[in-house]
Amino acid sequence: IADALIFQHDAIMRANAEDLAAARASGINAAMLDRLSLEGRLKGIADDVRNVAALPDPVGEVLESRMLPNGMHLERRRVPIGVLGVIYEARPNVTVDVAALALKTGNAVLLRGGKETLNSNRAL
Repeated sequence: IADALIFQHDAIMRANAEDLAAARASGINAAMLDRLSLEGRLKGIADDVRNVAALPDPVGEVLESRMLPNGMHLERRRVPIGVLGVIYEARPNVTVDVAALALKTGNAVLLRGGKETLNSNRAL
C-alpha cells in the first residue's frame, strides 16, 4: 500500500485537486480545506502504513491462559472483530489509515468518506 501511494502520487494529487476545487467552489471553510488537502502529506501517510505493517501481528496473541477447576483450559486471545464500518468526512488520510489497520488485524472494512473526498478516496 505504501509503495502504491508513492507510485500513484500524481494521480492521487490530481484527484485531490478536483476535490479541493469543488470544496472551494462550495464555500467550505479553511479548516475543512486543510483537512481535505493531501498536499505534502502522502509520504507521511505511506510512512504510517509502513509503521503499522512493522507492528507485531496481534491476531492469535494469547492474553491470558489458565486451567479451570473442572480441568478445562481457558484462553483469552486477540481475534479479528470481523467487519468494521467507518464513517468520516473530509479526511482522505483516514481511508488509508483504516485500511492498513484493518488488514493488520485481519478485519474487513466498509469505508464511507464524505462527499468532499470522493475523488481522493477513489484514487487512494
